[in-house]
Amino acid sequence: TDELMAILDVCKRKGVTIIGVTENLESPLAEKSDIVLKMAVTRECDKYNCQGTTSFAVTAAIFDALQTAVLEYTGFKNEKFAVIHPGGAVGKRLNQK
Repeated sequence: TDELMAILDVCKRKGVTIIGVTENLESPLAEKSDIVLKMAVTRECDKYNCQGTTSFAVTAAIFDALQTAVLEYTGFKNEKFAVIHPGGAVGKRLNQK
């Protein structure tokens, strides 16, 4: 979307590494990404093959794995999460200690 592309431009100016997840390796997202992960969904689960339920589930699984890998790679600890996200349920629980 136009909104996403504008955010990518801001991230690029700030030196952020962009990881794009897309089925189309020639898409604007892929072209602006530093790392591109090709996602492949051959069919959505509804009988008309038009509701993005399967592709949403695959995208969520990919980002779940990426988030876990980044946490491991960076050595991220709960103490840091408690500082940067104090208002959420997890942050409140961590800050009670």
